[in-house]
Amino acid sequence: MRPRRDNPWYVEAFLAAGGWIAGLLAAAAIFAFVGFLFTNYKEMRAAAATGLAIGLAFVAAGSVLGRAGAGDFRRHFSIAMISAGLTAATVGTWYLVWDLLGGDQPDGGGDATKVAYAGLATATLYLAPAALAARRVKDGILAFLTTSAWFWIVGASLIVLADRQDGPTLPLQVFPAAAALAGLAFFTLARDRLGAAGAALLIAPMLFYEAARNGAGFIGVPSLLHAGPASSAVFAAGAVWCLILLRDRYPLPGLLAATALIAAGIWLLPDAGAIAILILLAGMAAGHRGLTAVGVVALTWFVGKFYYDLSMTLLQKSAILAGLGAATLGGALALRRLQRGAPAAAAPPGARRSLLANIAFGLLLIGALAVVNRSAMKLEADFREARAIFLPLGPVDPRSILQGDYMVLWFRETIYPAVDQIEALPERGEVFLKVDADGVAAFSRIPATDDVPAADEIRLDYVRRGGAMRYCPDSYFFQEGEADLFAAARFAVVKVAPDGKTRLVALADENRKVIEPPRRQASCC
Repeated sequence: MRPRRDNPWYVEAFLAAGGWIAGLLAAAAIFAFVGFLFTNYKEMRAAAATGLAIGLAFVAAGSVLGRAGAGDFRRHFSIAMISAGLTAATVGTWYLVWDLLGGDQPDGGGDATKVAYAGLATATLYLAPAALAARRVKDGILAFLTTSAWFWIVGASLIVLADRQDGPTLPLQVFPAAAALAGLAFFTLARDRLGAAGAALLIAPMLFYEAARNGAGFIGVPSLLHAGPASSAVFAAGAVWCLILLRDRYPLPGLLAATALIAAGIWLLPDAGAIAILILLAGMAAGHRGLTAVGVVALTWFVGKFYYDLSMTLLQKSAILAGLGAATLGGALALRRLQRGAPAAAAPPGARRSLLANIAFGLLLIGALAVVNRSAMKLEADFREARAIFLPLGPVDPRSILQGDYMVLWFRETIYPAVDQIEALPERGEVFLKVDADGVAAFSRIPATDDVPAADEIRLDYVRRGGAMRYCPDSYFFQEGEADLFAAARFAVVKVAPDGKTRLVALADENRKVIEPPRRQASCC
């Protein structure tokens, strides 16, 4: 048992941070010392063996310092020392096993299977010192870190193994799902002893799927980015099991409706989104607020990524999300009607709503849908007689770090008034552009009140911010990996409605040919 903490929380936090800083400095000292002793590449075997020995010494020392009853500084210092020691020992072991398998030979250095098998062997050997340290230093932080590190050693090895065209693909597909299922069992059944390890095995697969998806271009195995139906079934089964554990805390109709929604969400969302749902439900089932919060944040993130995925239109995504919500609401109402004969005490306070409230809510929902759809229908009607024109582009930027792949459109000065004219214009208004026989537009004039465009002119609305004018959106989104294709864009294809509204519809090359990427099978996120 740890002694009761008499210090204020901020003092304990300061001591904990100091312990980590000291431990990480000690980790840096390991690599600096090894690098100082062995500067020649030919001495890598000796350097790896030295790193392994020093790493194990750090693990042993940290286990002694962090035994039960240690203060905050010593406890966190020991965790940092053990983490640093395991890192050094892992790197050293991985290299030595790879060397024993012949990876350092002239004919074996490029064989990826040796690297992968050395990693799997290292993960097996890693278990012993990690388990002994976790048993000695009974701390959730250490259990979480060591379990996460083991997962990533195995995952990295499987990715390297799958990089070969003839390499096995099934382990990489099955491993994250198996780890998530084991983590769910650890967290909900043996929370006191294995809760931190279970949380690590639950969270790590979510990051693993996202890392594998983003690294597809580097490892060359895009077919492995999705777990497949078997793993989705595992995620769905885990979610249903968590809902069964929650049956005493929530009314049955709501749980059944939630089960339908969650099962559908697991199939529709990316694999990482399915894991986020599982994390959320595991935290709720075990009554753990921290893991529940992680699940909420992760699920919000991946639903957002699903919504902004370019492989589906916004209308399709909105229809899917609205359909899931309507099905869940309808299922809950239907099940509530079927359960009317249940004892009144079974319903929680506030569960019964009057018929008038349900009708009011339905009318409000119908009214909101009517307003949204009326606006969309009006916009479509406005563009029914729209005319397509070409706006010439200048230099473009084909990528954004924050928003994914898209092109920043920089229009040429030929479509704008002179700078002194722009500064004198109101913030909103309209201009006339002259359109040649090929449909290429250029600035013509600023119209007077009640002025009408000539036969070769077209009316455009504009918005002015500072000294810049904007006729249409200045960015064009496309799927990941198509940046080189759209880099050839020289014109923006813009549809202009009779009232001056604009819509950016496509990009075209120097011959005004619309750039159309080859059709791909739609994949979620």
